[in-house]
Amino acid sequence: MKPSIKIVIAEDHPIFSEGLINALQHLPNYRIVCSVSSNDELPEIIEKYKPDILILDVNLFGKSSLPGIPVLKSIHEHLKIIILSMYMPEDVQWQAFKDDIDAYVLKNSGTEILLKALESLSNNEFFWDPNIKKINHHSDDGFKHRLKLSTRETEILGYLQNGMSNKEIADKLYLSELTVKTHRKNIMQKMNVTKITDLMRKS
Repeated sequence: MKPSIKIVIAEDHPIFSEGLINALQHLPNYRIVCSVSSNDELPEIIEKYKPDILILDVNLFGKSSLPGIPVLKSIHEHLKIIILSMYMPEDVQWQAFKDDIDAYVLKNSGTEILLKALESLSNNEFFWDPNIKKINHHSDDGFKHRLKLSTRETEILGYLQNGMSNKEIADKLYLSELTVKTHRKNIMQKMNVTKITDLMRKS
């Protein structure tokens, strides 16, 4: 009997994760070995269970999962990765990681498409969700905008979220207040907002 293909699911919404497990666990060819909800857990889980396929949400608790993919692939060369996301590929700047992604599936495409992706990966074939070009879907929840921020801008955004003033941030980071104001302006432009209240809501 052909051994089951081991799958790890990385998804931060419990209801969606449970639905995914229910949809796949009765299929004879696949075995869900673990489900995780954060990027920090992934390296240890992949090392422990050594799955054949990782079904990965691109956004885990507001943090992109994409930068960790090349690291996982470099350690586990056999690992196949399916991106399962509510975001279109262009919304999450996936191009920088496309060589390490084996399939891209939209969450609203349904189980049938995901099963086709799993079958393709089982046959060492790349899979691209056919609905990507058909569905006019672009989320504006702030996640895709945060991906455009530099490391310094992300750091300053975190301090703004904590209610710190420009002067307090400047003192904290040993920057001039003018420099912080410039970063703040750039952050608001990249996040596509004009008011600080909107920035807090989207971030």
